[in-house]
Amino acid sequence: MNPETGPHVCRWVAVRRWLVAAMSTIGLVLAGTSQVHADPINTPIAPNPYPKDNVVLTSYTRLDPADYFLPGLYGVYFLSPTGLNCGIWLRGSFGCSGLLPGAPLGTDHIGWFNGDTNVHRDLAIAIGFPNAHAQQILPPHSYLNWNETTCATTGDGSTYCYRGMFRFFVTPNGTYLNG
Repeated sequence: MNPETGPHVCRWVAVRRWLVAAMSTIGLVLAGTSQVHADPINTPIAPNPYPKDNVVLTSYTRLDPADYFLPGLYGVYFLSPTGLNCGIWLRGSFGCSGLLPGAPLGTDHIGWFNGDTNVHRDLAIAIGFPNAHAQQILPPHSYLNWNETTCATTGDGSTYCYRGMFRFFVTPNGTYLNG
């Protein structure tokens, strides 16, 4: 039965009015108790360390992923000019192993697994990292795209990998990750 046309119309109208009034009151109370917060004017904003994706895709040389396959393994694997062992594997998961400047002592893997909520620089990524040893260097100003993931090498030998919002950037001076 439709509450707008039945014998209980008055009751439904009264309940609706009461709910609207209650919700409005709660909204006013919450609005009155919330605090407005603004960062101080002089707070420096850290620069975004990542290369612009559109610059990589339009200015760098796209290489054929087939040239970076390894026999018996699923994925593309490459060496960075600085010696990182990197790859893109199952469902676009990606990572590198080796010296990660600025990372905590003992950290030698960085990456992301498809379905995960963050890029990792810890034991979790090391455990799931494929047992692959890349054979070819990904030259500066070039990139590979495989399974919707892109990895590039910049002019200074830095390695940048991303898939959507998941990315890392390993430079000679620091390692950056977001997720």
